[in-house]
Amino acid sequence: MFSKDKFITGFIGGLLAPLIGFYLYYIGLFRQMNFTGFYNTLVANNTLAAAISLSLLANLALFFVFDKFGKLNGSRGVIAATFIYGFYIVYLKFF
Repeated sequence: MFSKDKFITGFIGGLLAPLIGFYLYYIGLFRQMNFTGFYNTLVANNTLAAAISLSLLANLALFFVFDKFGKLNGSRGVIAATFIYGFYIVYLKFF
């Protein structure tokens, strides 16, 4: 599936997968609302951090794909991207 095992491949994938997961969350549950309204509702209800946390499940799937194919550096990139999202979630929750 992947020709080379690179940290940057996993990192970029780890940054993009939650965005796709967030969009799928929107499509799955709130498609009757436009995306801007959905985002504003999450911010107004202080549930944006929870929605981002849920979208991080996409990184879990991506991590297992890298692990299945033995791409250790790619897996490390996904974990690094997950930590960045984690710090952002902590920032949203407490500041």
